[in-house]
Amino acid sequence: MIVLLSGEGSSDLGQCSNAQGECRSPEFVHGPMTLLVDRVVGDRLQYSLLDVPGSYVYLAEKRLQEREEARRQERNRVSFVGKKRGQETGNFYINAWMLGEEAIRLRQNTGDDVIAILFRDCDGTRSAVKGIWDQKMAAIAGGFARSGLGELGVPMVPKPKSEAWMLCAARPVPYVNCSALEDRSGNDNSPRNLKDELSEALGGGSTRQDQVDWLEAHGFDQAAVAAQMSSFGAFKGRLEAALAIVMGGHRCD
Repeated sequence: MIVLLSGEGSSDLGQCSNAQGECRSPEFVHGPMTLLVDRVVGDRLQYSLLDVPGSYVYLAEKRLQEREEARRQERNRVSFVGKKRGQETGNFYINAWMLGEEAIRLRQNTGDDVIAILFRDCDGTRSAVKGIWDQKMAAIAGGFARSGLGELGVPMVPKPKSEAWMLCAARPVPYVNCSALEDRSGNDNSPRNLKDELSEALGGGSTRQDQVDWLEAHGFDQAAVAAQMSSFGAFKGRLEAALAIVMGGHRCD
């Protein structure tokens, strides 16, 4: 099985060590969110895909944009966004569409089952987070459906951002009142923002390596986080459903 990933930067799913923005291990340098993916997958497979070379494939956001541009030129279309979607959620729809098509192509080329995961932070102000999260989730799910990948495409959209999931586990009293973190602002310029709070909880830094090191040392109680944080629960549930399809031998062609 192959898991195809695309995120926003090194501190979420990770990055390619090469300049192409498209890679497998060892060129793929995994981030903390990939570790969370791997724990969910590992619970089902009973082993870590990180130990199997080539099982994770990473596609940078710029590569999705290049695929969009190639498709637009090929079909002579001005825009994929459409009248019913705003520019931002329309871009998520297109990103998922392009990633889904790449997953199908990868499956055809390798003969392996492929699950695709698109990571995007929710961000937004405190008052707008819920509505934005709903729209982004729907846009990503719609893009995967449009590509033909269907339920094997998994939206990974922390509310308001990945630091909230990490803080649930890493703050001084872990796994308590974590639902309140989802109502926080995703603005890094706000007072007592999540990024600064996570840096403090991790002992002074929240880089990709800081977060990976912490997770490897302390673990992550998926059940506790999913029970309190709806955005993590939605991601975990969707990935488990995709795994059930793959392990059951049913593909969505």
